[in-house]
Amino acid sequence: MGRLYLIRHAQSRNNQNWTGSDFHPDREPDPDITERGHFQARALAAHLADPNGEPRQHPFLPASSSGYGLTHAFCSLMSRAILTAEYVAKACALELCAHPKVFEKYGIYEFDAARNRKGLAGPGRQYFVDRFPDLRLPDSLGEAGWWSRPAEDEAGFVDRMHDVVAEFKAWLEVSDARAALVAHGDFIDQFINELMGVSRHSGNYDQAWVANWAFHNTSISRVDFVSGAQHVVYLNRVDHLSPELISW
Repeated sequence: MGRLYLIRHAQSRNNQNWTGSDFHPDREPDPDITERGHFQARALAAHLADPNGEPRQHPFLPASSSGYGLTHAFCSLMSRAILTAEYVAKACALELCAHPKVFEKYGIYEFDAARNRKGLAGPGRQYFVDRFPDLRLPDSLGEAGWWSRPAEDEAGFVDRMHDVVAEFKAWLEVSDARAALVAHGDFIDQFINELMGVSRHSGNYDQAWVANWAFHNTSISRVDFVSGAQHVVYLNRVDHLSPELISW
């Protein structure tokens, strides 16, 4: 039985400054996490490393332990995900691997004067080597910038998520791995949509940011892969955070 823990990154500076719209003067294309975000990430990491942190074993299998027992750690190439996942990988003594298709909807972008999204290059390989020396990078990452393309559109996002879900599903259906994937709110929302066959209702995604599933910063969502099926055990678990650390 393979197990996947989908984890939203810690509070970013954009999360902190968000007022209901992406059109604000302090928005950053690739923000770091805040001081609060660092506290959240430390709490997350300690919880995931706790041998008694995960008592919710699958009902059809014997409960051999009450810990997460993580075997793999993945993250996106966006700074907020890497900075969060570094805490997890260190606490759980795991190699941290960046996945080239795991990133937030649209990629790295800024808005032009007409409020159109304009794709940016993003950092190149040497930037990551210097700043995140313990991060295992995709072989495809060069110096031109890991994004270096127009902003992703809705169709491209859905197609990418279809591929990502298929990849993780194929792996975890034949593996006993327990993988942590530190990603992003829209990414995790569509991962669950794709996995469970839930439609992306236009009213949720075209006019306003009202996703099918909601995820707090550093929330944990668990999916088990058993006998060719997938079981969503829980979504948006945040009991590792004290009330003052909970944020969107």
